Amino acid sequence: MVQLPQHMFHVAIILAALLATKHTAVGGPARQYFLSTPHNTTVTAGHQARLACSVGNLAGTCQWTRDGFALGTDRNLPGFSRYLMAGDREHVCDLSIDPALPVDEGEYRCQVSGGHGVGPISTAPVTLSVNSEPGQPYIVQAREEDMVEIKEGEEVELECQSQGGRPPAEIQWWDGEGRRIVSDVTEHVKRMEDRKTFKTVSTLKFTPDQPMRIKCSAHNDQFPDTKQSDGMEVVFKETMRMVTKTLKEEESFEVKCEDNDSEKLRYKWLINEKEILSESKNILKIEHFVKAHDKSVIKCVVEDDQGNTQVMKIVQLQLVTQDKEDKTKITESRKKKGKDTGVKKTVFTCVAEEETSAEPNYIWISGKLKKTFEALDDSDKKFKCKVVEGGYDKIKKMGNKMQGISKTLRKFRKQLNKMVNSY
Repeated sequence: MVQLPQHMFHVAIILAALLATKHTAVGGPARQYFLSTPHNTTVTAGHQARLACSVGNLAGTCQWTRDGFALGTDRNLPGFSRYLMAGDREHVCDLSIDPALPVDEGEYRCQVSGGHGVGPISTAPVTLSVNSEPGQPYIVQAREEDMVEIKEGEEVELECQSQGGRPPAEIQWWDGEGRRIVSDVTEHVKRMEDRKTFKTVSTLKFTPDQPMRIKCSAHNDQFPDTKQSDGMEVVFKETMRMVTKTLKEEESFEVKCEDNDSEKLRYKWLINEKEILSESKNILKIEHFVKAHDKSVIKCVVEDDQGNTQVMKIVQLQLVTQDKEDKTKITESRKKKGKDTGVKKTVFTCVAEEETSAEPNYIWISGKLKKTFEALDDSDKKFKCKVVEGGYDKIKKMGNKMQGISKTLRKFRKQLNKMVNSY
């Protein structure tokens, strides 16, 4: 048996004493201490988050706090269905959150109560951050209708939103060919009501040079895979050309809105942008055109059962008047020449060889004018014509007689009015 020197024996006793009293208060029980502590943690929404906490010489009870609020000492943490103090041994007090959601973000501490003469202990606060995928983006204007009609050259303004992302979503705009639109785009980010996630709003302003389909997409740094919105069609309104209708004073006429009358559509007629409330049919009838309506514009608008409207016809009314100045010039020219430059007027009647409802604007006569002859109209349709002997004089006489009759009728009407008013 080897005997140790006396001074080495004393050192061994001192070391053993120190080891025995490392976690023991002088003259009292051993104090509690942390074997592991939590650290700042970032997880993805939908995954598990686990904050470490284990205690040596456990004398009290473990408890976690979130933003200063105690979660409870029961290891099952009732009232927090996704929370659990995990660990198969009593001194292991890890906090498990499964699945972690953005609402779980906050400041956490692991605390241990005192007991049996041992004081409580607490870890330093740590932060749990939860990254979340941006929500499905959508074009605000497309929620009501997936198509917008514009005039050619008109600027379009569209808004795309994505909610619930952390970090905030980045929104991009795309055309139907997969090309990114980078014209006038502005983006704003603000916190959602839960104060944990963000809402991104992107506004696009541009002037399309052709009809196109528009989409927007959303992604962030933690979720690089993009989500795309439903598409929205940008189309041009049909350019309705104005037609001019020339009219004589007191002339009556009709305007047809569209070729096929539909019972499912409601017809609205406007004159100079004021609706004619009494007219709701496909055909507008106007009698006795007056000079006051010269240059007036008539519109026909159709409306379906969904309230959608479309301009179908635009007509400008134009009064036809004789140019007195030109007539004066012609008269003066004739006087200067000192002779009558009048041309003999001939009246003839023409009958179409083929049955047609269209009246020709004019007909062409080839060769000399005979008593009977053939002629062609502006559509090359054949007509058989016959000269009316003395026709112009006859028509002139009839016109004079009609004027006389008209004067007589006017006089009679005046006399009749006087008789009626005298009673």
